[in-house]
Amino acid sequence: MVSLIFVSHSYELAKTTAEYIKKVTNTDIPIAFSGGSGDDHKELGTDAVEVFNAIESVYSDDGVIIFCDLGSALISSELALSMLDEEKAKNVRMTSAPFIEGGINAAIQSSLAKNIDEVINESLESLTPKISYVKDKFDYSINNNLLEDIEFKDYIKGEYKILLENGFHARPVFMFINIIANSKSKVFISNKTKHKPPVSADSITKVTLLNIEYGDVMEIYAKGPDAEDVLERFEYLVNGKFETKYKTQPSKDIESDYKVVCDGFVSGKATYMYFYINVKKEYIKDIEAEKEKFKSAIENVKNDLLEQKSIIEKKKLQNNEYLIFETYISMLFDDYALKEVYSLIENKKYSAAYSYNKVMRNIFKSFDSLDDGYIKERKYDVEDILYQVLKYLLDVKINLPEEDNIILIVDNIYASIVTEIGQNIKGVISINGSAMSHAAILLKSLNVPYIIFPYAMQLKGKEIVIDTKNKDGKVIYLKK
Repeated sequence: MVSLIFVSHSYELAKTTAEYIKKVTNTDIPIAFSGGSGDDHKELGTDAVEVFNAIESVYSDDGVIIFCDLGSALISSELALSMLDEEKAKNVRMTSAPFIEGGINAAIQSSLAKNIDEVINESLESLTPKISYVKDKFDYSINNNLLEDIEFKDYIKGEYKILLENGFHARPVFMFINIIANSKSKVFISNKTKHKPPVSADSITKVTLLNIEYGDVMEIYAKGPDAEDVLERFEYLVNGKFETKYKTQPSKDIESDYKVVCDGFVSGKATYMYFYINVKKEYIKDIEAEKEKFKSAIENVKNDLLEQKSIIEKKKLQNNEYLIFETYISMLFDDYALKEVYSLIENKKYSAAYSYNKVMRNIFKSFDSLDDGYIKERKYDVEDILYQVLKYLLDVKINLPEEDNIILIVDNIYASIVTEIGQNIKGVISINGSAMSHAAILLKSLNVPYIIFPYAMQLKGKEIVIDTKNKDGKVIYLKK
């Protein structure tokens, strides 16, 4: 029997819809729902993890169909699908069918033991009786011009210089998509500075690939009954007000050697931790066993990322930093990377660890070759995910120090490591890294003093002080 899930921005709407369809159809098919965000689901929004849990609660090998109300419900559902294991994901489908009428038809067809394709086809036809009665069906063959043929004469246009510290990055893009999803206007966006033409503003991928950095000028075109409101809300988003509370300190160079990412005054023992995992080239005999080993590692990291997301979400930070880990989950289940790994295991008979390391290092190099900017620093996200997967593949356990008053020295700091930092760790010094990495963003949001210092190893084992506002200019010095 095919199961149904209803995903809405409103918890009440999702719940009522599920209950209503069960009552109207008088069936006992499995139905779940997901809606709202924040504490007690009181805020409008959707949550990929909640959708994932809904899928798991009613999963059936016969299939699961997801009905969505608005744009970001589709995005959250798509992300939830990427979090499922491969076998389950094959049996879960999203549909563009109407939320209510489509759900009713789907419930009836499922109760008749129809297969998932039949159920979806019937739900897609659910508006036919209404269209026939009202006779207002739109001819979609008219005015279906390609994007490049669109003229923006009737659109309201706005130009905005991006003042967000890290450019138009993951979280504001996500917020912007929500604005569009809840509007009644057509919206296009371009990067005027980099001469990138307008793209439809309903896709996170399309908007992100515009590579909009701090100081770039964006053009917004909006047409519809609430077009002016869309531009007004967008202006509020990009002019820096998005990050007012807990305003982060811009990184600054001190004596050319230090880079202060997050200010503070702390003291403790400088303790070095080595997180890099060496991977040797190894060949395997049992291909299927190695593929299963890799699959298991991916699943374990997915669960770890969900836990990391939960840790940060509970801290209720200003800028929704927990969304970082939703991005990580998407990267973890990237089809290109996974297919490349399986291909190396099958065709070259490389070990899963060597195959994954090879693929992810190539992706790292691709990000590193980009122009300077926030997107380039996503290479550290790739390295973080690689580190987490290798821990399972090579059975490596690395624990942070438990002694009191520690200043952590690392080659590089990752977002996953930041979630493990306890009260005993007073500050972080990294030999490499970037002030625009997600780890840096988290440390700044958590007000943990963070300095990038290439010669940090000379401090190893010593009692030191970090004082970023020292009048004498000595940011790091030995404790007396």
